[in-house]
Amino acid sequence: MAEGAGIPSFAALAARADPPLDELALSMAGELRGIGADAVRGALERLDALGAELAAALRAGADPEAEARACADLLAVRHGFAGDAKQYDDPANSMLDLVLERRRGLPIVLSVVYVEVARRAGVALAGVGLPGHYVVGHFGASPPVLLDPFAGGAPVAGEHPPEQVRPWGAQETALRMLNNLVGSYRRRGNIAAAIRAAEMRLELPLDRRLRDAFETELRSVRARLN
Repeated sequence: MAEGAGIPSFAALAARADPPLDELALSMAGELRGIGADAVRGALERLDALGAELAAALRAGADPEAEARACADLLAVRHGFAGDAKQYDDPANSMLDLVLERRRGLPIVLSVVYVEVARRAGVALAGVGLPGHYVVGHFGASPPVLLDPFAGGAPVAGEHPPEQVRPWGAQETALRMLNNLVGSYRRRGNIAAAIRAAEMRLELPLDRRLRDAFETELRSVRARLN
């Protein structure tokens, strides 16, 4: 993280038992793009303002489906947050501060926006990492209410095995974000950034199998510099 950015480094946050998702995502941008205190503060203030707006829009006694719908209406309809289908693979779509500015991003980072705005309004949304797609779910309902932030907050169609529909923690969300970035940087020939993103994955808690696989991949990426 850039000096004086106001939140701990990625490594320090990754080592916590339950790090704040917004800070973990912003510290990732700090490591990979060198964003400083003003950018971090601005991103957190945007989330705070959106959270206050959502809290004001909620009806007293709203059920989980209404709460989830209110979040989608605020972010997708009123503020225009949606997926970036034209430049899907752009690393900017994985940076929380830029996604908040541009209102475009990957499914996983748009989901971070939904989750963090909802949290500030007292709405229990969580990220859900489905195979090949990342969405959000309100787990106050049974089955959970699933929304797709990439598709403008539309309901997620189809049936999904119950074991796949579970809340994801901040660290496994960050890991999936870093997986995206390693691939994106490699495809663009930005090997130095790919190496740093690959190194950051190893700062997260991993089981032995994953750690071995990521260490092997990191050695492979480093070898491209030689």
